[in-house]
Amino acid sequence: MVKDRPPVTFQVRFVGPGVSPEKVPLRAVSDVLSAVQDLASGRNPFESTRVDPESSIGLVDVKKGSAIYLCSARNPEQAIRNLSRVNYLISGEEDDWETSTDDIEAILPAIRSLSEVSKSHGWKMEVSVPGQIRHPLFVISGHEYGDIEKRILMTGESSIYGRIERVGGASGMKCVLRVSNRKPLLYCSIKSREIAQELGKRLYESIHAKGTSQWIQGSGRLVSFEITSFTQPQFGKAHEAIAALRRAGLSAWDKVESPETVIHGERE
Repeated sequence: MVKDRPPVTFQVRFVGPGVSPEKVPLRAVSDVLSAVQDLASGRNPFESTRVDPESSIGLVDVKKGSAIYLCSARNPEQAIRNLSRVNYLISGEEDDWETSTDDIEAILPAIRSLSEVSKSHGWKMEVSVPGQIRHPLFVISGHEYGDIEKRILMTGESSIYGRIERVGGASGMKCVLRVSNRKPLLYCSIKSREIAQELGKRLYESIHAKGTSQWIQGSGRLVSFEITSFTQPQFGKAHEAIAALRRAGLSAWDKVESPETVIHGERE
């Protein structure tokens, strides 16, 4: 017995001249639906690699003759609420939405992915509630991410110290760093293949990376980093460091019978 189709929560529509399901590359469909799933579920890709099962999104159907993909959410109210807030960031009304830095950080990668697909194929992406196609929750075109980038992100040269966790990537050269005082791993792009190869030789080692950073204005939260060069810290031998300290005058402590008592007395 065939189960009843779950109710449609929202629909994703590819808009452009002559667009039909058979003309949309599978990679584009996958990228768009994955990005929309992140937006609907509220997943922060910097903190979690998977969508919470209770917030998952499923593809229900594709409308015949049109590139409209019908989706069902496990938590419909949450999905519509999360999708509705995207338009605040696109339209520049994030202050009215009382958005937090965490919210912006979670939304930006998905908007970037949607904008890249739109720019590559010359289409727009519309997400709407069924029956309200004239009033979509939000619309993404090729320039949306660039507009947001100019408005709320700062770009500059900086350096980062971290340990290499992974190097590689099917869609582009990436280096994953574990940085102190930062809970999520930092996913960095790499300027050249030569640098990527050198980084790959130093897996699980610490590096001092230099490159181009992007921060969210006002909070200083780092959202992207491109590695243009790197060095590795040079550590000397422990006994040489101790000898250098003694030469600098610290050997006087050898003549004190109880250094701990002296230090405690000074603190008093």
